[in-house]
Amino acid sequence: MEDQQSGKPRSVTLAVTLLWVSLAIGVIKAPFDPAGLNAVPYPAIVWSVAAVIMAFFCLLIFKISAGRNWARVTFLVIFLLGLVLGVPGLMAEFQRAPVLALVSIAASVMQLWAVILLFTSPGKNWFGKKAADPSP
Repeated sequence: MEDQQSGKPRSVTLAVTLLWVSLAIGVIKAPFDPAGLNAVPYPAIVWSVAAVIMAFFCLLIFKISAGRNWARVTFLVIFLLGLVLGVPGLMAEFQRAPVLALVSIAASVMQLWAVILLFTSPGKNWFGKKAADPSP
């Protein structure tokens, strides 16, 4: 099943929606973890870096939605690195705020589902067609 206007499969549209929701969860969740924010020596720097990272993820999601294969692969690599490197932070979050840790896990599950949708048919086929299409 495809989007009538763009030929984009519904699975890709759902994946993009899941990515936006998981990003929004991260933005909404941050202020509810003051203990985590107070643990850093320079909060202004952390917020600045977080803003740049959020902007980068917004760009990735827009490009994934536009069918750019490089964005899909980049997100996969970052997601896998985040899974491996994020475990210690998640364990600390469980000790600090178990409910927020569960919210983090829910966001990660959404991202995992999005990755699965983007890298299995019909999503992967759509990205293959976009890569073969020389139009901008």
